Amino acid sequence: MKRAKKLALSAAALTVVGGIGATGVNTAVNAQSNTTDPSSSLVEKVASKFNLNKADVQKVFDENRSEMEAKRGADNKSRLDQAVKDGKITQEQEDKIIAKQKEMKAEREANKEDFKNKTEAERKAAMDARKTELEKWAKDNNVPMEYLHPGGGRGMGGPHQH
Repeated sequence: MKRAKKLALSAAALTVVGGIGATGVNTAVNAQSNTTDPSSSLVEKVASKFNLNKADVQKVFDENRSEMEAKRGADNKSRLDQAVKDGKITQEQEDKIIAKQKEMKAEREANKEDFKNKTEAERKAAMDARKTELEKWAKDNNVPMEYLHPGGGRGMGGPHQH
């Protein structure tokens, strides 16, 4: 009976911690330390606290991250489809937006380690340069900037209400 309770508590803790990690804790922890993977230290803490196998805990985190990414992708596609339906953008613009988002994601992944090793000033300069490039791309392709961000321009908060 004790073992079943411990497993239930562990599963509940992983669900809560995994959900929190996907919704912002990783960002907050990452802001404090740019040299370690924040989810890795959280995985270690959860595994240690509940006496779980670290690989099993990591698997739960990875599955949660994949599910959240898939949901964000589907939500983004629905938002863009609705914008086409409403006549706010064309299908051609939507196709360009989706291609650009994929390109930006691949670029972020490719530069992830390099970005971690930059100083705060270097990171800010790099982000400002990317923003300028993206604004130029949007203007050159006649794409409203508000549609380039998967969350509608407000990250996890969703689109601005006008």
